[in-house]
Amino acid sequence: MAMGSLIRATNLWGYGDLMQKLGADPEPFLKRFDIPQGIEHQDDAFVSLDAFVRMLEASCAELDCPDFGLRLARWQGLDILGPIAVIARNAQTLFSGLSSIAQYLYVHSPALKLTVAPPTAGCNVEFRYEVTNLAFYPLQGYELSMANAVRMIRLLGGPEARPRAISFMHDQLGSDAAYSDSLGCTVRFGQTWCGFEVPHHLAGRPIDSADPETRRIATKYLEAHYLPSTATLSERVTELARRLLPTGQCSADVISDQLAMHPRTLQRRLATEGVRFQDLIERERRDQAAKYLAEPGLHLSQITGLLGYSEQSALNRSCRRWFGQTPRQYRAGLPVSRLNA
Repeated sequence: MAMGSLIRATNLWGYGDLMQKLGADPEPFLKRFDIPQGIEHQDDAFVSLDAFVRMLEASCAELDCPDFGLRLARWQGLDILGPIAVIARNAQTLFSGLSSIAQYLYVHSPALKLTVAPPTAGCNVEFRYEVTNLAFYPLQGYELSMANAVRMIRLLGGPEARPRAISFMHDQLGSDAAYSDSLGCTVRFGQTWCGFEVPHHLAGRPIDSADPETRRIATKYLEAHYLPSTATLSERVTELARRLLPTGQCSADVISDQLAMHPRTLQRRLATEGVRFQDLIERERRDQAAKYLAEPGLHLSQITGLLGYSEQSALNRSCRRWFGQTPRQYRAGLPVSRLNA
């Protein structure tokens, strides 16, 4: 079984309890989808992602429970993420905690992706969620994930913390009351993306119980056990820059916090690899600019935000430095084949 088709078995927490509460025996469902009973209690155990989400769909359909995924989240939340939860719980802010989850979510399942999108005009921060490596769209899987996201936000940001809104690509499955009880915010269906929006003021809220030393220890453990040994610090910084540039939060302080090290330590360790932090950011910005300018559907104002600039004049100056041309001149000189690629 390919690693990309696995998910941490902790995603089964509460499945048996919910089935029994609904008057059903969970064992036949587990057997049908070849999921060992009790595996969710084993440390670092994984199950087939395809089998797991198909079992959710079957449970929903056969028990006539359209909000099955929403209900299951009541037994789950942040702790299903294991060591990732420790890192998130000890981040400086809610945004940093959620970004840590996005950064390391592949440890929970390589098929799950959480990315930070550019802030909207209303200053919300969008976290976009995607399940990959499946031959079908897992309705209950997406609803379970968003209900878990709400629980994570409340745990990290305080009991009254909640997303501004949640978006689903599918149509409404359960009742209005089911979504209100589980999500507690505006829910939009039939959207072009799935994910949640966090108000800007909430994203910056400090996590009072955060312990930097615990975060450093958990990060060290996770990187030692899950990250490839060939990954250099400069590669990790570049990957973080790629994710953080659209947020406007791509500073040495933020990235060093994501890596659980002091900014001076970050600069010193990069120097041993023969690179400087600002050079890495500059290179990544240039690479992303070339990619975005080749997308004819992206306006220059959008590209400005995607690169972490607050004003288009900054983009103009950078493009002159990188390419010797303004953004419009650079785009006009691209071959048609690249623009349509």
